[in-house]
Amino acid sequence: MKQIINDLYPYLKRYRKDYLIGIFSLVISAYFTTLAPAIIGQTIDALKNGDLNNQNVWLYVSKIVGAIAISSIAMILVRRTMLAASWEIQFDIRRDVFKHFSKLDADYFDRNRVGDMLTRLTADLNAVRMLFGPAIFQGISISLMMIFSFYRMFKINAALSLITLISVPLVTFVLFMLMRIVHKRYLKSQEQFSNISAMSQENFSGIRVVKGFGIEDREIHKFSVLNDEFIKRNLFLTRAEGPIHSLMDLIFGVILSLLVLLGGRYVLKGGNLSIGEFSAFILLYQRLQWPMIGLGWIANLFQRGSTSWNRLKEILETEPAISNDENTNYDLASIKGDIEFKNVSLEFNGQKVLDDLSFTLPEGQSLGITGKTGSGKTMIISLLSRIIEPSSGEILINGIDIKEYPLELLRRKIGLVPQEPYLFSDTIADNIAYGIPDGDNQAKVEEVAKIVQLSDDIKGFPEGYKTSLGERGVTLSGGQRQRTAMARAIIRDPEILILDDALSAVDTQTESLILSNLAEVAKNRTSIIIAHRLSAFKNTDKVLVLDFGKIVEQGSHEELLEKDGWYADIDRRQQLEKDLENA
Repeated sequence: MKQIINDLYPYLKRYRKDYLIGIFSLVISAYFTTLAPAIIGQTIDALKNGDLNNQNVWLYVSKIVGAIAISSIAMILVRRTMLAASWEIQFDIRRDVFKHFSKLDADYFDRNRVGDMLTRLTADLNAVRMLFGPAIFQGISISLMMIFSFYRMFKINAALSLITLISVPLVTFVLFMLMRIVHKRYLKSQEQFSNISAMSQENFSGIRVVKGFGIEDREIHKFSVLNDEFIKRNLFLTRAEGPIHSLMDLIFGVILSLLVLLGGRYVLKGGNLSIGEFSAFILLYQRLQWPMIGLGWIANLFQRGSTSWNRLKEILETEPAISNDENTNYDLASIKGDIEFKNVSLEFNGQKVLDDLSFTLPEGQSLGITGKTGSGKTMIISLLSRIIEPSSGEILINGIDIKEYPLELLRRKIGLVPQEPYLFSDTIADNIAYGIPDGDNQAKVEEVAKIVQLSDDIKGFPEGYKTSLGERGVTLSGGQRQRTAMARAIIRDPEILILDDALSAVDTQTESLILSNLAEVAKNRTSIIIAHRLSAFKNTDKVLVLDFGKIVEQGSHEELLEKDGWYADIDRRQQLEKDLENA
């Protein structure tokens, strides 16, 4: 628990004023809450002794109502400070976790399920908020209530108070034993909830595949199995949590019976305990029942909160494999696009994906990359934008190792259109303008849409550029998604433009028109085009042919045709396919 307090203290510290006001209000509330029974006891004694009359009865009533009113107002102030602060802290933690997510490498998201991450940002984060808010608030409130109650009870009768104290270690022991079990079972429950969330997310995202294969029943069965296991684990958890209140009620019932038995004798035998004092004592004891029962609930909140915080902490303590470090030169503010790979190799699990790769791409020129599937084409792009790091060798831009450039600058200056473009559930205009500052960007959006041959398609949409796309842009065809992603990259006006097989889903005629328009866009801009269709390289300055991570051919489109190697052979095959299509 000490470690968790140390971890969470920076968040608490931001709202210490709210917590201090809340604690002060809790002191006031506890003092006047326990004062009311004492006043009631005095009223009963006054009635018994014949001292109560029409004049002072209102004084006693005013004291009781006043004590309760002050206690209630103080409690309202607590809720407006401490509990409000807990929501602010929840927001702060969610922001920090989300911010940290954005810094982690793509590999992290490949290794971890989206459903699990969403569970941590929702259910686990809410458990942490309950720790900050109700757990701390009720913990302090209960402590103060017990202090003031026992203080007033000891003033009334020490012997009865000592009997009451017996329940404290008894309750503590019961809670300690139960909470150890609750902790283990709650963790297993949360893990299973993550499994359910992950499967739900995958099915929602891949619903077209599920329906396309007609396997809805199989997926429902798999979900039912996961859900049944979740129910089983929650019932197992409930068996540990359920007895808490019942056991406490039993303990309090036994203690109350002892108090009535012994206290009644004190009163009946004319001891130093009046009927009013005994009534006040019983009322104070009853006021203690919720604090004592609340100990179980609070212990549960602390247990759940600490378990959930540790799950969130796993995320926050995960360091990105690629980040700015001591080599980063923050004085660098621009990139011109003069690219050089020097003896670059890349290994995965002991297998070389790129092998001693060396080439240069002068600023303002264009480079085409092609080769067999799995030859390492996309890896070059991932290395250039530092999505992954090379196993050996150097990558230079403007003669400077890319590791010296701040990551934000490097990636901001690169306009990348990936093989599988991702579109957001937003309008097509907002998807195109995603990478540029907010503002009136309609003219720019329409301009780049024309460049990528998308404007005519958009005119046919129900609401034009304001047409909302489905999740991941599923309402668009594959070619439209690719062209939208291409427009999104071009509108940023990047120094380096990269198309990673970004024209694979468009027909050859549309591809030719797009490449013709891109020739103007790419003028004085370094550009890299990865493609399988060799027609994409007719206007590039240089083409690299990869095979098993090595450059096996290089030169311009015409030079490679003259070499009559793999490139020329593929070109002949593609020309034949094109002729057959047009026949």
